[in-house]
Amino acid sequence: MNINKNTIADIRQFNRFYTNILGLFDKHILDTGYSFTEARVLLEIGLLEQCIANNLVDKLKIDRSYMSRIIAKLSKDGLVIKENSTLDSRTSLIRLTPKGMTLFNQINEKSDEQLVRLFQGLSQNEIKEIHASMMFIQKKLDSLGRI
Repeated sequence: MNINKNTIADIRQFNRFYTNILGLFDKHILDTGYSFTEARVLLEIGLLEQCIANNLVDKLKIDRSYMSRIIAKLSKDGLVIKENSTLDSRTSLIRLTPKGMTLFNQINEKSDEQLVRLFQGLSQNEIKEIHASMMFIQKKLDSLGRI
């Protein structure tokens, strides 16, 4: 399949636009002191409640050694704890500590506030259109199995 060069340019421009709006390249996302990737790992652990590093590697498509360094940093900072699995002693379960849960909640709140500010000034209909477009894009790309 051949995609028009103008279409590719427009999609890439949108990607740059949206990542800039969300501040994904800021050194510390949402004033947390953590990078986007570190915060994303923390969020995934919080959403899963407990997991193993391999689940995170697969879900976030992050290199295993990089994931290991992120988990080590989050552990050192007292945000996550690793415990041996009762089912398999070779496996470590990762979960948030109370301090990690506090940061998890803070990131969620700040992310929600960021979106409220982003859509401020738009009508309910415009917000619904943007939401529907985002869900359409997600559904189409997800159906390809590449996400």
